[in-house]
Amino acid sequence: MSLELSLEAFLALSDAEKAPLVEGRAALFAQQFDRPFLDRIQRVADAARLTRSTPGGAAFLAGLLPHRTVLNFFVQPSSRTFLSFNGAEAILGMPRIDMRDVSTSSIAKGESIEDTIHTFTAYVDLVVMRHPDADAASVATWVCHEASRRLSRPDGQRIPVPVISGGSGAEQHPTQALLDVYTLQRQLALVGGLDGKCLLLVGDLARGRTVRSLALLAHHFPGLSLRFASPERYAMRQDILDHLDAHGVPWGVSDSLDDALVGADAVYMTRVQDEHDADHVEGEHPPVDPRFRFELRHLKRLKSHAPLLHPLPKRDEIDPAVDRCGDPRVAYWSQERNGLWARVALIADLFGVSDAILERHG
Repeated sequence: MSLELSLEAFLALSDAEKAPLVEGRAALFAQQFDRPFLDRIQRVADAARLTRSTPGGAAFLAGLLPHRTVLNFFVQPSSRTFLSFNGAEAILGMPRIDMRDVSTSSIAKGESIEDTIHTFTAYVDLVVMRHPDADAASVATWVCHEASRRLSRPDGQRIPVPVISGGSGAEQHPTQALLDVYTLQRQLALVGGLDGKCLLLVGDLARGRTVRSLALLAHHFPGLSLRFASPERYAMRQDILDHLDAHGVPWGVSDSLDDALVGADAVYMTRVQDEHDADHVEGEHPPVDPRFRFELRHLKRLKSHAPLLHPLPKRDEIDPAVDRCGDPRVAYWSQERNGLWARVALIADLFGVSDAILERHG
């Protein structure tokens, strides 16, 4: 990683410009991932889940990183991302420290995020963070890089402590994009994977960092087209549309779920991200626009191979009857489980032990 910039200059860059500067020592942006990397994560994730199916394999995985301590710094609500990272770290044998409430840290005393992260680098070998500030993970990565120049570590290494974003602001959720691609590739394996398919994204596309990150990866799959279905106020933002145009990815817009389903090979539902509304009242949520609510009747219109995904948590954008119908195309619970293995693969790759997993399985 080369980060010979001031913090101000680094933060002034676009995510696409920052991506190559943090390559190999952080996972902050979907723009960091190319097709070979995405395919590798899938292979390592598959190998890890099969390896852990036996006691000996589980012991092997737990012996890979017992000397690396991780801090899960989650100061924004999270269930699946936090638990899957925690589980992935446990599978790899990593000692774990969790911080989920800033009121118990020196941040509550007025300490800056820079000083807080600098402190973390003295104690841990990896920082996984979820933060409401879109720049928080970038700040953390820059601080870790600077700290590596000055901090004397017990093992003598001066390699920057890597940072993984578990969701940052309303812009990026790179590890969700990894697990979504992993899920889609597995679900569509019998029909050739994502290449040449039509992916339908539904709901709050303007502020849904999961669909934004997923859309940024579309150009890595030849022939993949995107279709967007949302109320006008939640339409996909222009920066993503410009990215798709620049990479030659076809896209279209539908004003109802019924119309958008025609020809779709996979459907990705999202909830309204009302926590970003200035007048949001905790515990109160606007009802979903009925034109974009997935109901049992919509399953009958889906292709036989087309999975239904959702990053969760979900509310009323999917009829509860869909959960209970037993249709194998309802894939969001498998998607949730896949997050564990995608994050095992990512952490293993960051620490250079992914080849060992592949060799063990092979």
